[in-house]
Amino acid sequence: MAVSRSLTLEGLAGVEDVNRVTTALMEVDGVDSVEVAREWAEIEGQARIGDLVAAVEKAGFRARRA
Repeated sequence: MAVSRSLTLEGLAGVEDVNRVTTALMEVDGVDSVEVAREWAEIEGQARIGDLVAAVEKAGFRARRA
């Protein structure tokens, strides 16, 4: 059963950054789908919140549970 998770994002300036975060989140094991904007992300799947935050940070941005 998929779970919906929300993140608050910081540091994204434009479309390229949104695309980088989208790609980073989709590569996390257990993610079924993502929707990303400059200030937030909605993730569906079984991924752990810590793994999602780590993926965003590895892409060069800040994230926290919304």
